Amino acid sequence: MKRSVVALCLIIGSLSAARAESILRSMVTTDIRGLMPGNSPDDNTGLVLQQIYEGLVAWRADGTVAPMLAKAIETSADGRTYTFTLREGVTFHNGAPLTSREVAWTWERFLDPKSGWPCRTNFDGTRKIKIAEITAPSPEQVVFRLAEPSGAFLSTMARADCDGTGIAHPDSAGADGSWQKAIGTGPFKLAEWRRGQFIELARNEAYAARSEPADGLAGAKSPKVDGVRLSIVPDPAAAKAAIQSGNLDLWPSADPKFAGELKSAGLVISAAPVASLNAIVMQTNDPLLKDKRIREAIAASLDYPSMSDSLTDGYSKPSTSLVPLSSRYYGAVEQAGFSLDVARAKKLLTEAGYKGEPIKITTNSRFPVMNDVAVLAQAMTQQAGLNLTVEVVEFAAQLSRYNKGDYQLMVWNYTPYLDPAFGLDRFIGDKAAQPDHVWGNREAIDLLGRLMEKAAPEARQPLFDALHKLFVDDAPMIVWSSGVNVSAVSPKVRGYAPWAGRKPRFWNVEVAR
Repeated sequence: MKRSVVALCLIIGSLSAARAESILRSMVTTDIRGLMPGNSPDDNTGLVLQQIYEGLVAWRADGTVAPMLAKAIETSADGRTYTFTLREGVTFHNGAPLTSREVAWTWERFLDPKSGWPCRTNFDGTRKIKIAEITAPSPEQVVFRLAEPSGAFLSTMARADCDGTGIAHPDSAGADGSWQKAIGTGPFKLAEWRRGQFIELARNEAYAARSEPADGLAGAKSPKVDGVRLSIVPDPAAAKAAIQSGNLDLWPSADPKFAGELKSAGLVISAAPVASLNAIVMQTNDPLLKDKRIREAIAASLDYPSMSDSLTDGYSKPSTSLVPLSSRYYGAVEQAGFSLDVARAKKLLTEAGYKGEPIKITTNSRFPVMNDVAVLAQAMTQQAGLNLTVEVVEFAAQLSRYNKGDYQLMVWNYTPYLDPAFGLDRFIGDKAAQPDHVWGNREAIDLLGRLMEKAAPEARQPLFDALHKLFVDDAPMIVWSSGVNVSAVSPKVRGYAPWAGRKPRFWNVEVAR
């Protein structure tokens, strides 16, 4: 490890001395996987691309939708046609003006089956929304026509795991059609990508910021530093050494166990709840776990405050709801969920005729905290008479088994969705048709379908409440907390804060040298 730290410090140090500009030095844990918006849902790729690309709309921090490249959005009376009027004065990183031509070109690429765009199923009818036609009647307007009306269309366009369906200039593609450059409209442009070492972003001097206050991924996004350099640092110990030595300004997702030491070293430690869920999923088709009483007993044998305190070093609050703590939809109903009740757990197990049969809980060796969850759950459930055995596999194998539904219990952490409806869509559905779904309850599927048809918060809240109550009653999986993002920041950095979307935002951030 010492060699990796020394090498990292030499690389970052030599690059830092290259020029005296205002450079924010941060990091990613792995290299990015490409330059096409929405082509990879991993955080490292997404955090880079969200600085480069912007979509027609964007999520605010509370999951509501705001215009971004669009100046105005009109919806037809039948809910099938959306007309976007583009903002004036917006240019791409190559100097070309934004017009409806580039919007249509980008979306045609997205929807072309040959592109292999992972988010295509959100718009081709697979998940209800189907874009039937895209037209550009004028340079300032682009029109989307849907096969059927959908209250979730704009929020689906804003999805952060699809990089906000960012609009690109056609010069991003090479002569062979492959995506070779990243030419967007965002506050930063790609300056250099040295594979396996670093990604460097440069300020977009011609950036046209919106006038509204910054909010989530929406509003004013001013590039206040000359550039951002993201070193690839997979080892948390190396990241800790780099930020302690002053070779990094920002560790955006710091390991909470190092927080106390880093704070003592003079770094600013801040934390924010994230719109994600930390969970233990249960295979409801399993011969043992198809009995709801056993699932309820597992849920009643866990001490949730102790779990969240010990597993996140006190930075997260316990929550057992499908709706993240950070969401506007987390209310009084969502606060009532699973709780520790060993006597009830024992009673349920007796009623179910459970005789100590082993129940396997699968986790992975890549993320230590996920392994810790399994070990802690094993210990806690013993007091109720449950016999959990921990199975540790490689993360790739765990992902494959999750997608196949091949598990009894499995430790699983879900990606952030500022609109929690998409988090629910990730695990509610017909298990026979899609085995990666966790909860196949027909009433839950119906409630989710109704939720996806609604856009107004006041119409959605009762549906979130109903889903939460049904979830607690059916116990198809356990949520032990919402996610939390802990950041370690140099005191020289101003304007940076962790947030519900987890992926760092480098706009509106300054560095004093």
